[in-house]
Amino acid sequence: MPAIPHAYRRGATYSWRRRIPQPLCQFCKVEALIVSLGTRDPRRARFLAGQLTAHSDDLFQRAMTYTDTDIVMTRRQLDGVFRESLLAHLDKLDRVAAAERADPNFDPDDSRRCDQRMGWVFRLIAGRGAAAVVDQATAAKMAEQGLSREDIAEVDVTLASMIAQGAHRMPRQRLESLLSNQDAPATAVNLSLAQEVTFRAMATAAFATERRYDGARIEDEAKLDAIVLGEVDTITVADAASANVAASRSSTTAPNPMTQPAQEATDQSSSRQSSHRQSSPRATTLGHHPVIVYGEAMIAARARDEDWDSKTQVQARQIFTLFAKLLLENGLIDLGDLRQSHLADLVGLLRAVSPSYGKSPNDQHRATAELRAIGAKLAPEKRGISGATLNRHLTFLGQLLAYLKAQGLPVDLSISVALLRAKTKNRARNKRAALTNEDVGAIFKLACFTGCKSWRQPFEAGPDTIHRALYFAIIMLYYTGARREEICGLHVDDVCEVDGIVYIDIRRNQTRRIKNDQSVRYIALHPEILRLGFSEYVRTIKSLGYHLVFPDLKSPTSRAPLGDRLYDEFLQGMKLAIPDAAVRKKVIHSFRHALGNNLKQARVHTEIRADILGHGGKGETDERYCDPIALRSMLADLIKVPTVTAHLDAQEIRLLGWVSDKKPAPFSRPSRRSVK
Repeated sequence: MPAIPHAYRRGATYSWRRRIPQPLCQFCKVEALIVSLGTRDPRRARFLAGQLTAHSDDLFQRAMTYTDTDIVMTRRQLDGVFRESLLAHLDKLDRVAAAERADPNFDPDDSRRCDQRMGWVFRLIAGRGAAAVVDQATAAKMAEQGLSREDIAEVDVTLASMIAQGAHRMPRQRLESLLSNQDAPATAVNLSLAQEVTFRAMATAAFATERRYDGARIEDEAKLDAIVLGEVDTITVADAASANVAASRSSTTAPNPMTQPAQEATDQSSSRQSSHRQSSPRATTLGHHPVIVYGEAMIAARARDEDWDSKTQVQARQIFTLFAKLLLENGLIDLGDLRQSHLADLVGLLRAVSPSYGKSPNDQHRATAELRAIGAKLAPEKRGISGATLNRHLTFLGQLLAYLKAQGLPVDLSISVALLRAKTKNRARNKRAALTNEDVGAIFKLACFTGCKSWRQPFEAGPDTIHRALYFAIIMLYYTGARREEICGLHVDDVCEVDGIVYIDIRRNQTRRIKNDQSVRYIALHPEILRLGFSEYVRTIKSLGYHLVFPDLKSPTSRAPLGDRLYDEFLQGMKLAIPDAAVRKKVIHSFRHALGNNLKQARVHTEIRADILGHGGKGETDERYCDPIALRSMLADLIKVPTVTAHLDAQEIRLLGWVSDKKPAPFSRPSRRSVK
């Protein structure tokens, strides 16, 4: 038999050997690749050797397409990876800290220690990879930095857990994205370097606790200088304009040859400034007011960029229309005449109208005087929209002002919507108490979970276990910590599985939006949810042709949020399980606080808690990669939550009658438009 290329016989078996091209040898520890083929059969050896030769040809060709200097990243590229990772992780930790500060029980020292522990975890992984351990020398360094024995032990446990779950390896897609941003090839060496640098950057960000908990931000001084210098530039421009006016007046009385050069220079400066400005369009009707015209242009741009959904567009259009109406009634059309007092007048109007302003279609046709008259019928303390709604309107106006400046319009730079915002110190979220384990235990002993009399009497004991939103949605709220509308608005396609792990994909869909970009996330489902038959329930719902996971919440004649229907159905049960729920401020949202507290008691790091609850940010270090390692790690943390449904038996899936028959919900009401 003829010789086999790149193969030879060593002892009883064949081996394959091929020299590495000279330009690549500098990156390898050997000069040749040697592989045992593990066979004595020459035919089998010929086949295997041919496969290896073909693969090596492709490998060498791809490696040689890069110049020698580009195969391994340069120091500048490594610094770029570090900078991108550092800024992204700093932003994320800033958002996590901001979310924690909203908690009335916020302890900055505890959060500082958590960040320091994670900083050491990231540092050890960066330096040692899978071999990272807390040895005596490392423990001594931690102690020098003020970490207690408990903190050091926690670092050791967290480190071992991350390595066991594979979390010490970053997703390849994330690393390739970092390399792509630096124009570096995704070679094995570069991927390893990028992972090390990223973990070092994350450690640096975690150790910078003084930024988050002491307010020590070195960039503030630079911002102060920039702002002050900007104010000086503004004053200089104003002085030049005043000089221009004064020179013009003096020239009408007695021309002075000595002042003509200065006057001409000022005129040229003014002409250059005016050449960059646009005049706002003149308007005689509300629809042609510049606030409406430019507002619609901004709304269209945000919609095109998929930044605003339809509901956000309606909300922005509502406040733009009201503001334009107020300005038009006061004879202000040119946006160059807009001042802070005009926004203050708008806020005064919003504090004088009825709290239900905007809910009636007739409100958009009413004059501001009529809106004030409707609000005047109420007691003074009952007038005005809520502080949260007022702040939302001001946010839209602030975005409009920024848009006008970007378009080159002469907007007064001293206008500030922040000065008019309502105080949010006593936000609703801070008034909602978390459910205790005793509260949750009492809730899951209600008849709607253990067996009810009928769907109309869900809280009276009986033989029926009906699988509906009142059953599964409440269970999911406890085990996922998701927001009410996030669960109620799930689509069947949002329930997925990868590598045996079932999870929900919380994202925008046709039924509901989500709170913000940070809320877009994956949540692994607790084993209890699956044990009680949720996967089978979703398959049953999907087989009937429904898009919603909980179609029993949907009324074809109502546009109300689905979570409102769940709230109405569960309210009676909450009162039965927790008689003093109103006094103790227990609501459905309290499930979310309960999960956060349970995870905190289980010593789950704040960063991971933020990812589960949707408080984390979007960035390089926390993008939505749905890989089994990340989900398995999340599931390991969620399992630490107390199991409060172990007493419930899994039952055969039984749907509501009208859901099975695909009929309208009994609580649906005829549309007002159809009633004549």
